[in-house]
Amino acid sequence: MSEKWMEMKKRYWPPKKDQLLVLILLGLLLAVIAVPVEKQESAKGPEEVLPEESEASETDYGRHMEERLEELLRNVEGVGQVQVMLTWKGSGEKQVEKDLSVTTEESNEKTIYEEHGSSERIPYVTSETNPEVEGVLVIAQGGGNSRIRQEILEAAQALFGIDAHKIKIMKMEENK
Repeated sequence: MSEKWMEMKKRYWPPKKDQLLVLILLGLLLAVIAVPVEKQESAKGPEEVLPEESEASETDYGRHMEERLEELLRNVEGVGQVQVMLTWKGSGEKQVEKDLSVTTEESNEKTIYEEHGSSERIPYVTSETNPEVEGVLVIAQGGGNSRIRQEILEAAQALFGIDAHKIKIMKMEENK
């Protein structure tokens, strides 16, 4: 062996306490890095949107809103018979409760479920949003009168918070 090697061996061997501690910590670090970790599905954040029942509930909600607007407009003087069609922007969303556990190395989110019966688990919904109205079509017997048209326009704007150019009012055929 060379003299240089022998000199280094005398200088660093046996290791001192602080050097030994560093070597042990390095060994532990390498062991932790080498251990395989299961990959978890990435969560969307504190909210998760549930797709279940969305199509059926959207149509029910949409039809209910159309019927409600028709009923209200029929009670306005001069409107007469009326038919309403609403178009929707996006869809309603259900936001579920998440349990967030945070450790020094990672954070983990799990959906909270309600237990119903022996095997039925339903996510715990904290809030629901309905779809937004994008457009309104109103066909009314009084739709030819400019005063009635203005009343219908203002009512639709007030109810749905949409611009006037997204509301169309037409006169209903006389034989209806």
